[in-house]
Amino acid sequence: MTETEILLAVDAGTSTIKTVAFDLSGSEVAAARREIDTRRPAPGHAEQDMAAVWERTGETVREVVAALPPDASPVGVGLTGQGDGLWAIDADGDPVGNAVLWSDSRAAGVLEEWEESGALAAIVDQCGSAPYPGMSLPLLAWLAREDPARFERIETVLSCTDWLAYRLTGERRIDHTEATVPYLDKSTEAYDREVFDRVGLPAGNDLLPPLSAPTEVVGTVTERAAAATGLAPGLPVVSGAFDVPASAIGSGAATAGGATVTLGTSLTHQVVVDGPQPETSGIQMSLGLDGRWTYAIGSNAGTPSLEWAAETLADDAAVADLADVAAAAPPGSDGVLYHPYLSTTGERGPFVDPDARGQFVGLTPEHGTEALVRAVYEGLSLAVRDCVEGLPADPDAVTVTGGGSRSDFWCRLLADCLDRPILVPDGSEPGAKGAAILLALATDRYSSLEAATERMVSIDRRYEPREGLPSRYDALYDLYRTVREEMEPIWAERAAVYDERIGESD
Repeated sequence: MTETEILLAVDAGTSTIKTVAFDLSGSEVAAARREIDTRRPAPGHAEQDMAAVWERTGETVREVVAALPPDASPVGVGLTGQGDGLWAIDADGDPVGNAVLWSDSRAAGVLEEWEESGALAAIVDQCGSAPYPGMSLPLLAWLAREDPARFERIETVLSCTDWLAYRLTGERRIDHTEATVPYLDKSTEAYDREVFDRVGLPAGNDLLPPLSAPTEVVGTVTERAAAATGLAPGLPVVSGAFDVPASAIGSGAATAGGATVTLGTSLTHQVVVDGPQPETSGIQMSLGLDGRWTYAIGSNAGTPSLEWAAETLADDAAVADLADVAAAAPPGSDGVLYHPYLSTTGERGPFVDPDARGQFVGLTPEHGTEALVRAVYEGLSLAVRDCVEGLPADPDAVTVTGGGSRSDFWCRLLADCLDRPILVPDGSEPGAKGAAILLALATDRYSSLEAATERMVSIDRRYEPREGLPSRYDALYDLYRTVREEMEPIWAERAAVYDERIGESD
């Protein structure tokens, strides 16, 4: 019997953990998923149980392995997942408390201090981007100050995917995409450990594990991990990259100049470029692969606006039915404009403002549900344009992934707002497919990223801008930008009046 080689890919997202099996053509053979809870023990805090993340991952892997056809032959495991945060382990390899997630804002005050002292500017000069509160360095500084006993227990700083690699192989490593901000020197793509001295945290210098390229085999599945997952002992495990660049790779936009937008709980916009860029408004990361970097702008806006609209504006309608409601209103939503800043932590891209809040502008008694729902879609699409215009590239087309890419209405609207073709790749798991492509490269199934992408990624749908609409949305975008810029001092005043600034307490 001829064996079918299988690429196993784990994508440990913030809310869902998935394992997907692909064949070498990129077709999905089997998949499994589990939900994972986020704990919020205090305002601005977001945490997950690290043991539970590993347990749910093991369950999905075991389910997929059991579902493989008899001729399947796994060649290895590729990893991706949520980025940043602080996934710390002690000398015995046990979690030092819960993982602190990328969406946690407890360390916002630490960054304000670094900005005042000049340390933040020095970090940007060193690595190419400014860290945000949910990254490991400001979180370590916060822990050293607020919970020194916990800080003292930390032996190694990991990310989510590195934690899973450790549980699978027993090896402590971190990949380039996770380490770039704020630990790498952008000119050498190697550690600059002086960053700890810059922020007055010399004790952190010994907490970083060795670097791994995304196509590096970091180890093999241990007997203990095999028992938990159903994998064969000795199977290679590849470090991969975290989910943002992995999704770019899995959507086919990993060649220089390729742009990808992920329409999910948050919006992520990225372009793959040759080397670090002089722009510093986004987050840029070394891929550790042929000098490629990814430049990303993440926005806290996303599908929660649609969920809110379905529940509040459309009488608990299903989100999938919202597009029909919005389509009943004309372009421009009869003069009402929406800014989609619903997150209680404000906005992080293309501008950073913890006080930013959502709003409708231009409401009159004549506006009904249809106009308001369409305004929500248009506001989200203009937020995408706001971020895409901040990328250091002018892509000919934009590849769209995530749950929102299933909406024909939203994809057509994006084509009109961006005045560019919108491409939707085949398959539902671009992050996992990106991990699978990196695994295929690591195990020599393909000779280059381009060869693997050409074979494993195909485009399912293409949307062209409609005649006459891009110019109308140009005018609406100018208004969108003007209003949000003018609102910044008003948002700050509102926060002061309501005493809702992150980190304040009575």
